[in-house]
Formats: sequence, C-alpha cells, structure tokens
Amino acid sequence: MKRFRTVALIATVFCLLLFPILVGDSTTVSMAVDVVLLTGAAVAWNLFSGYTGYISLGNATYFGIGAYSLALACQDWHIPAGYGPFLLLPLAGLVAGAFSVPLGWIALRTRRFTFMVITIAIFFIFQSLAYNMRGLTSGSEGIFLPIPDWSADLFNLPFYLGASAILVLITLVSWWIRHSKYGLVLLAIRDDEDRVRGLGVPTGRYKLGAYVLSASFTGVVGAMTIYFMGFINPSTAFDQGFDLTIVTVSFLGGIGSVIGPIVGGLLLVPFQTFIVQQYGTLATGFNQILFGGILLVVILLLPEGIVPSLQKRWRVLKDSRTRQTQVRETLTPSFASISYDASGNSGVVDVKEMIEQKVFVDRAFNNSHMAVTPIPSRQSVIIHTPMNVSQKVKAQRLVPLSLSSNESITKHETMEFTSVTSWRCPFCRRPFLLRGNICYCPRCAYTRPLTDSIS
Repeated sequence: MKRFRTVALIATVFCLLLFPILVGDSTTVSMAVDVVLLTGAAVAWNLFSGYTGYISLGNATYFGIGAYSLALACQDWHIPAGYGPFLLLPLAGLVAGAFSVPLGWIALRTRRFTFMVITIAIFFIFQSLAYNMRGLTSGSEGIFLPIPDWSADLFNLPFYLGASAILVLITLVSWWIRHSKYGLVLLAIRDDEDRVRGLGVPTGRYKLGAYVLSASFTGVVGAMTIYFMGFINPSTAFDQGFDLTIVTVSFLGGIGSVIGPIVGGLLLVPFQTFIVQQYGTLATGFNQILFGGILLVVILLLPEGIVPSLQKRWRVLKDSRTRQTQVRETLTPSFASISYDASGNSGVVDVKEMIEQKVFVDRAFNNSHMAVTPIPSRQSVIIHTPMNVSQKVKAQRLVPLSLSSNESITKHETMEFTSVTSWRCPFCRRPFLLRGNICYCPRCAYTRPLTDSIS
C-alpha cells in the first residue's frame, strides 16, 4: 500500500507538470490554474479543520488578507509586472498568519457551533472593513495589479507552475503533519479533546499552531489568485462562496485525510470553474445552490468521504482474501471427513467439494479418535442429517461420548449432558450450518468441529 501511494504521488506530480504541455489550449490551462488554486485552499483548510474537528467557515478572511497584502505591496512599492510579485507570495502568507494569531486565539476559546459562528462573524467584519476603508483598499473601485507582458501562448504557464508548486508544498506539509506526533495530538483533539487535556497536553497551543499554518497557506493562495486575476475588490477578495466551496470539496474527498481534498477538488472544482467562465456573474447563485446541495448529500450518504470509504472497503476485501488464502493453504486434498449417522453408517465428504461450496475449515482433525453424538430434539428423537444436504440444525446441547473398549460408537442410549456448546457464531450470532461434522457460519466463515476430541 505504501508503494502504491508513493507511485500515485509521483504520477500526480508528473501529470501536473506535463498537463499544460499535453493540452496546449490556453483556456483549458487557465481553468486548470483556478482548479489547482482552489484545491490548494481546500488542503490548507483541511490542515486545521480536518485534523482538529473544528469546522472553520471563515478562511475567506485570510484569503482576502493575503490578496490585499500582495496588491498593496505591488502598488506602494511599485513592483513591476513579471516574476517580481511571485517573490511577495511568502510575505502575503506571513501577513495572513500574523492576523490569524489574535483572531485564532479569540475564536479557539470556544468550540463546536460557537466557533463556527465566530469565524463567520470575523469574515463579515473584514469584508465590511474592506468596503469602508476606501483610503487603503479603494472600496468598491478596487485595485489593479500589474499585468505581465508575456506572450499570449505562455501567459498562463508561469501561473500554472506557481499554483502547482503551492499545491505540492501544502500537500507535503499536510502529509508530514498527518504522520507526525503533532498530527497525532491534533487527531486526538478531534476524537476527545477533554481526555487529551486531562493527560496534560496543552491543546490550545496545538490548535492555534494548526490554525495559523492553515491561514498562512490560505493567504498565499489568495495572493496568487488575485495576481492571476489582475484586479481586486472586496467582493472578489472576501467571497462568501469560497468557504462553501472548499468545505464541500474536503467533505466529498474525505475530511481528515491527506489526499481527500485533492480528490474532491479534481472532481468538483473543474465543473464550477467551467460554469463561472461560461456564464460569469450569473453562475454565482447557481454555484451556491449546487455546492450546498452536494454538501448536504455528502453528509447524509457519504459522511466519511470518498477516500476513507474506499480505504475501508479495500481493507475488508484484503482481509477476506488473506483469510481464504490461509484456509486453502491449511487444507490438503487428501483429507476427508468421516461422519456417522443414526444407523451407524458412515459417509465420506471430500474436502474439494467443501471448498467448491465455500465451506471453510480452519483446522484439520483426526476422525479416527472422534465420535459424534446424536443431536437431541425436544422429543428426544435422534435427527438424521443426510450428508449431501446443508441445512440449519436447531439444537441445545452437544457433548462428547465417552467410549470404553466394550462399547460401539453406533450405540445410542440416554445420556446426561455435562457441558453446553453454543450453536451460534460467536461473532455475528448467526446459527451454524452443518456439513458432515463441521459447523460453519456462512457470513463470517468461522468454523469449528461438531465435537471436541476425546482425551
């Protein structure tokens, strides 16, 4: 499985690098830039909300802070168009992270729904500030960023490579956190925060660190997006549909997993980007309705997401195949089980026939030292079970028959039952089926002999 993940990661990176060369269409590459950036924002959101369980609905705040940081830096410092603004992306992330420290400290003093409401309130506060602080943000008029003078054929390529580098960086950080002690504490907070605090772990520091890291990467994504658009105003920087998009993407792919937001982004974001480019502002309301409906369906029908569900199915299938392989290796073709009916006649059942009918035997035993007692019914009548028919047997007691040298194994007498044997599977409590002298569960493939060996 680890080898498969490594190969899949390498293949994904190569596909990202070769995509613009293989496609060649500038419109498609432009859509790919938006897809990669929104997917990176979903991975950044998953760094905090997916690992800690605190659902944040205000990451658009740090998207807008990072975007305005880059726009104001290019305007005040007279940064020329070209590759210069790319060097300011880390600065935009630092500014967004600096704002997230006091805001996160306030918001993380609450939990659950209160935390969600506070993050939404912070978003609307900053959106209102962007509209009203006209001397800094120019209000609704917005700010134009410098446009690179690259050729039309290669105009989108630097943005695509930069967005891909950001996505790979965020994914590597997410993978490192997921497999580190720090990530283990975050997952423990998601499962039971009170118990983690009871063990003496300073959960506030861990949560705040993940919150700041998520906000910083979101600020970088916002700065890159605005530079690609070439224009910024409060409605584009602080978009309330941004949070709905990344939350839906993360839940669809699998919240709390490394690759889940990437899978969700590659499935949903291309469709959204196509609608926006085709219908423009008319698609804004439709996007919110579409993603809201998808989020509702995912929560109701697939709460774990696509990736965790597929991983669970794969583990079940793998365990089932391993069990079947172990059972087949244990059995030998020459083994045959002997059973005695009420008249004393013995019947031989070949093991190959049992395997073909998917009746699995977990261990072989020697029938020459084993005797089977009749199964008493409520009328104390011995039940005769044909060897070629598998049927459910209702019985209450099963005891080994002690044989002396003078007695025959075909002798049936009134016996005292000294022990009780369950006729149900110990795992699923389903009644056993009887095949010869083998009791087996058709659901769990659990088997046991009809009687214990006689000492």
